[in-house]
Amino acid sequence: MFDTRSYKTMALAQLRGRWKMPCIFALIYIVIAGAFCYGVRKNFTFNLVAIAIYGILDVALISISLKLLRPEKNVTFDDFFEGLENWIHAALGMLWFELWVFLWALLFVIPGIVKAISYSMMFWVITENPQIGPQKAMKISKIMTNGHKADIFGMYLSFLGWAILSILSCGIGFVWFVPYIIQTMTNAYYDLKKMAFDTGVLKPADFASVQD
Repeated sequence: MFDTRSYKTMALAQLRGRWKMPCIFALIYIVIAGAFCYGVRKNFTFNLVAIAIYGILDVALISISLKLLRPEKNVTFDDFFEGLENWIHAALGMLWFELWVFLWALLFVIPGIVKAISYSMMFWVITENPQIGPQKAMKISKIMTNGHKADIFGMYLSFLGWAILSILSCGIGFVWFVPYIIQTMTNAYYDLKKMAFDTGVLKPADFASVQD
């Protein structure tokens, strides 16, 4: 059963006493992403590069989040750079994600939002399984989120207060907000994966496959 409160509680427990490095990595992400966002221009190539970099940084942060699931693990800068190693699938994954969300959004805003939620777990799939390409990761995400898109949307909404406070703090709050929401999403990912295994819609072999 999808349980937002449980995922958030676990996230805070996993971060307790270990906020420092995730916050530093979040700050790096915010500065780089903010710089590219500020520089967005009517230049197709530049915008593609910016999207790809967002994907690379997303996967690096998720990689840190996965390591925080181990109570004995203290994350370091090496862990962050290790997360950057899968940069090709990370970059292609974000480009693939943005393309399909954009195409669905052309129909109307709501289909775009629904599909963004449907594809949202693909970056966790790519991070945990570097051998899986973007197309297969997207397919797996669609299966995992099937029947839970409203739950995931509700989970995003539960962070609205945090987002508002982060904005009111001139963006400083995002340094803590980013690790918190990613850690929560990581817990949701593993629960969705377990439910998919329990219902038989996915098998461990699906994550071991190298074919798209």
